[in-house]
Amino acid sequence: MIKCVDISKSYKNGKNIYPVLKKLNLEIEKGGMTAILGKSGSGKSTLLNIIGTLDSPTSGECIVDGAHLETLSESEKAKFRNKKLGFVMQDYSLVNHQTAMFNIMLPLYFTSQSYSKMKRRAYNIAELVGIEELIKKKVVDLSGGEKQRVAIARAIAAEPSIILADEPTGALDTKTSEQIIALLRTISEEGKTIVIVTHDLNVANHCDRVISLKDGQVVL
Repeated sequence: MIKCVDISKSYKNGKNIYPVLKKLNLEIEKGGMTAILGKSGSGKSTLLNIIGTLDSPTSGECIVDGAHLETLSESEKAKFRNKKLGFVMQDYSLVNHQTAMFNIMLPLYFTSQSYSKMKRRAYNIAELVGIEELIKKKVVDLSGGEKQRVAIARAIAAEPSIILADEPTGALDTKTSEQIIALLRTISEEGKTIVIVTHDLNVANHCDRVISLKDGQVVL
C-alpha cells in the first residue's frame, strides 16, 4: 500500500518559494492500476518521485509497502528502490549504446544471482513483453514502442512489488500506446501495483482508479 499524509513540497529559487504539492493526502491499495491524472504543473511527477524515493517532501509523511520513507537514509532508500520499485519513464532512460539484454539485466546486478541465472531471467522477461527477438539489438536501433517494452522489462526484472510509470505513452503513437497499456495491465494482473502518471484521459480510463491532481492537491 502507498499512503501519503499531508505531503507538501516547495522549491526555493533565491528569495522565492514555489509550492508544488500542498498538504496532499492519498492512499493506493496493493494491486491493480492507478492513474495520477493532471495537467503539466499539477505536481504529479513530483509526487511520483517522492513515492519512488527520488525526492523528499518538504513536510508530511509517505509510507510505501510499510516503510516510512522519511526515516530512511540515502543508502537505505537505494536498497528499497532496488528491492521494491520498478521505474518506467517517458524518455525510456535506457543505455542506448548497449543491447536490450544488457538493459533488462541492469537491476539484476544488484541481486545475488549468478550471471547465468540473471541472463535466463532477462530472456524470460523479454519473452513476457514480446521482445525476445530483439534482445541482441542495441537500444539505439529500436523503435519507440520497442524501447518502452525494454524499459518495462527492466522495471519488472528484479520482481518489484510496485511499478511507477511517468507518462509511459507520452512519446508513442495511439496504437503503440494501447499496446503498452495492455502490457502494463497484464503485469498488474500478476499482482503488481502499477501507478501511472499521465495527462492523457484515455490512458487514465484504462486504469482501475483515477486520482486527479490540480495545483498540488487531490481533487474529487
